[in-house]
Formats: sequence, C-alpha cells, structure tokens
Amino acid sequence: MSVASLVRYASLPAQPWKNGKGVSRTLFSDSDTQGAWTWKVSVAEISQPQPYSQYPEIRRIQVALGPGAIDLTISGHQRRLHTGEHVAFDGDEEVTVIPRSPGFLALNLMFLGDRWDAHVEALSGTSHISTGSEINILVALDEDCTTDDEKLSRLDSYLIPSHARVDVRGSFHLLTFTPLGETHHQSTAL
Repeated sequence: MSVASLVRYASLPAQPWKNGKGVSRTLFSDSDTQGAWTWKVSVAEISQPQPYSQYPEIRRIQVALGPGAIDLTISGHQRRLHTGEHVAFDGDEEVTVIPRSPGFLALNLMFLGDRWDAHVEALSGTSHISTGSEINILVALDEDCTTDDEKLSRLDSYLIPSHARVDVRGSFHLLTFTPLGETHHQSTAL
C-alpha cells in the first residue's frame, strides 16, 4: 500500500455485526469487491450485554476506547478492560461483553492469523513515525490531533504510506499489521 488514506469517523455508516447483536464502523480493511478480507479495523458500539460474533481462523485484538470499562468473558475467563487497555483472542472463542458505562466504544483489529501479525502502540505528545512495508494506521484519540499538517478529530484514522515518515501530535493508537514470513520492520516513533 503506497497511498495514504484519511477516514473521517463521523462520515462512516454503521454496519450490523455478523451476529446482528450490535453495530460497528469499518475504518480500514483490505476487502475485495465481494467483501472478503484478510485484515480489518473497526470501531464497535457496545451498548448492552451481548455475545460477540465468532470468526474461525481470525485473530482479534480489542482496544477499549471508553468511556469507562467493559467486562469480557472469553471462553469462560472473565476480564475487565479499562479505557486504553487491550486484549487478544481467537475469533472462534465464545466471547460475551457487558458495558460498565453507556456509550462504550471498542477498537477492533481482526486478521487472518496465518497471514498477519498485529501490534497496538499508544502514542502521546509529538512523535515522528518511520514505517517499512507493513500496514500502519493511526487512530486519533482526542479532538486535537495532527498528522503532518492534517487536523484529525477523535477516531479519525490515517493509513500511513509504506516507507514513509510522518510527524504526529496528540494522542493516538498506532496499529501495525505485518505479513507473516516477512521480516518485521517495526514502525518507530521517535
């Protein structure tokens, strides 16, 4: 991927979950014309206790965006996830969620486990990011974020071009997808 893309969260349509129990908004994916994908990033609205959709062969990383916390039960193991924390699990595991605060949002990274590895890093302040050939996405966490000279609002997202250097200011989650079998060139935030 060599072209940068900017997604304004406020303009994204809500899409029903695979199980129909909730909605999410897709920030980025490599989906083809038939809707098949090998990686995907979305923001889910968690408004009530509910089960998650199951995705065999998919790895998932969920990042709590808040407000507050959620209680997850993953294959019988309970875990409270507070704002800023994340958890990884297999897509075929039985997962249920209970939001502890109204309006809770979760950032979801979903990827074919035999094709990709993924990593989440929190950034705050001023950083310079240098990337390699992996896929790197910045998700703004507040209303006063910038990438180079572009102002981003909360949950706006920026797909960084391969082999680029980007100056960022504000609070972000940096999401990195690395193809398995490829030498990992971790993005560096200086």
